[in-house]
Amino acid sequence: MFDKARVMALSKQVMDGSMKADAFYEALTQALAEEMGSTRASLWIYPNPLLRDSIQCLKLYDRTDAAWSAGTVLKEEDFGPYFDAMRKDNFIVAADARNHPTTDCFTEIYFGPLGIYSLIDVGINIGGQPWGLFCCENTTDILDWTPDHVEYLRQVGTLLGFALKKAQA
Repeated sequence: MFDKARVMALSKQVMDGSMKADAFYEALTQALAEEMGSTRASLWIYPNPLLRDSIQCLKLYDRTDAAWSAGTVLKEEDFGPYFDAMRKDNFIVAADARNHPTTDCFTEIYFGPLGIYSLIDVGINIGGQPWGLFCCENTTDILDWTPDHVEYLRQVGTLLGFALKKAQA
């Protein structure tokens, strides 16, 4: 169902130096959106991995207009239930994100203006330490995430651990 070979090829390119970090982040987020069948896919880092009280977007791909963006910062003070859940479970599966107890805090400020209905976030650990997360969002309608979606994102995070670390160096 999901093509791990695609992300492994990207990982190899960044590891051998034939692909720069920004190009890697773009190719990775586009691949994730396509593989997950979501409208948007993004890669976020924890500026302070010990606290995990904010996340910063390294790259977000939106299939609607085939464009990338970056730089958004989300803080625990604005979205407390979300950050609590990520620290506790290291993933959130919210098919109906606007009515999910850990993500409804985004509805007014983030989901509403961007038209987001569904979200799945899976934490990325590198060397056993929190590093960041993959986020997939759907804007056209509610997308029912399956255990296969979660497992795919987890495996991608594990497989790409060294590449992500190298890309940030």
